[in-house]
Amino acid sequence: MRGKSYILKIQKLFKCFKFKYFLSAIGYTSRPDFIIIGAQKAGTTSLFNILNQHSLIKGSNKKEIHFFDDDHWYSHNRIYQYHTYFPLPHNVKRGSKVFETTPIYIFHPEAAYRLHKYNPRIKLILILRNPTERAFSSWTMYHHHFKTGKDSYFHDPRSFTEAVQDDLDKLEKITFSEDRISYVKRGIYHYQIEEYLKYFPKEQILFLENSELKNQFEKTSQKIQSFVGVPFEKLNMTELNKGKINDKELYLNDIVKLQNFYAPHNKKLFKLINKEFDWNQSNKESDIANTP
Repeated sequence: MRGKSYILKIQKLFKCFKFKYFLSAIGYTSRPDFIIIGAQKAGTTSLFNILNQHSLIKGSNKKEIHFFDDDHWYSHNRIYQYHTYFPLPHNVKRGSKVFETTPIYIFHPEAAYRLHKYNPRIKLILILRNPTERAFSSWTMYHHHFKTGKDSYFHDPRSFTEAVQDDLDKLEKITFSEDRISYVKRGIYHYQIEEYLKYFPKEQILFLENSELKNQFEKTSQKIQSFVGVPFEKLNMTELNKGKINDKELYLNDIVKLQNFYAPHNKKLFKLINKEFDWNQSNKESDIANTP
């Protein structure tokens, strides 16, 4: 009985968050083998949930950790705090891959350098989305869904027309720290990817397009599992977080304006990653406002 009581106490201790801090500080921790670095509103939440179904893939206990884009947190070099979001080694099966998903990593100007410094061999997954659709979906979230509640301080009262024009007017003038939302700038993918390619070989980054998960799920699932290095398991497609608001029809002129703006940037992207997507016009089958 005494032995059983001792084991229960040890198990309880391992579940204590402060004790996990201590274990992480002395190096008893698991680390991410791969990270989904973006893009925002391109399906990263769905992919996080899908991959967590795999018996040998373990996601962080919080989808978005934000260690490598949080300048204050990162500057204090508290990597042990970052590691507390991952399962302890004794809870990870042999051969498993551990990961997290923070979509702003692709956009943060220092994240590529910081990730390379952390682990130059870490694998990265980047889901891209038609940048016009991505911008509208992001605006829908900030404008409609953040009006009340705990995220209300993020609320954007501007119309989509105002938001797009403001972004275009200040495109070359504003810094990341001054506007982390950046509806338009986030969709200029080739600039962001070029920054990552300064530090990581192209073979270390898996480029996906968000419709691949929906339209070619089995093939895309196999591709991802092969890339991260786990045996294939049949996974289930998770439902997207469908929103109730889609007022795209009110902003068709702005949609066309963005499509024209992004056209030359998309060409540079396709050449850079040696892969093309059908982004000439918004995908009629997709719900432009509601990809998580």
